[in-house]
Amino acid sequence: MSRWQEPQAIAELAREITVVRRPNPVTALYHWRYEIGALLVLPYALFSLFRAVGPIWGAVVLFGVANWLFYWKSARRFLRDRLRSVVVQHRLRTGFARARVCTLDGKLPVILWTKPRGDEVEVTVFCPAGVGYERIEQRRALLAAACFATDVHVYRHHKRANVVHLSVCTARLRKDADDDAELAPTPRYAGQTDGAAVPLPAPVAGMPRAVWR
Repeated sequence: MSRWQEPQAIAELAREITVVRRPNPVTALYHWRYEIGALLVLPYALFSLFRAVGPIWGAVVLFGVANWLFYWKSARRFLRDRLRSVVVQHRLRTGFARARVCTLDGKLPVILWTKPRGDEVEVTVFCPAGVGYERIEQRRALLAAACFATDVHVYRHHKRANVVHLSVCTARLRKDADDDAELAPTPRYAGQTDGAAVPLPAPVAGMPRAVWR
């Protein structure tokens, strides 16, 4: 091992044995915002419904809504895509921790924004000092396995090196496709190779700085 490789090997060993830090309370609340919102909104909505129309008509309304979601393909797809994006967020955080995509003191990247788009989920990640595009690119196979995905494409931000875009492909490979074939990215990333610069989505521009820490 040459002298210039020794510091890299020591840093890699330190990262592998470090203890992953827990997120601060504000970041934890932001991670679980969908589940917290569902636990707060759904019971209140059900209570208000049964109180307004009674138990019988309330059950009829719930049956109608469930039947509507079951037979309306667009609504069913919308609900499925949103649930899939939530699952991908949690699985991606677990993949960051297990694949040691973290700083030397155990700080993980923060997922700022997710959006389902076709067979993929677009994810925007804020990287702390010590983690960048190269680290995530090296672990993309492990991240894909953690997200139950076919592949993960990684892209740079066109201005900020601490912001990375991920395109998590959740589609299945066709039976007639080769085992080594990779699914193409979504149209938003069409014609761009991994590592290309991609603009930051508009919703992230107003994101509170507290969730970055």
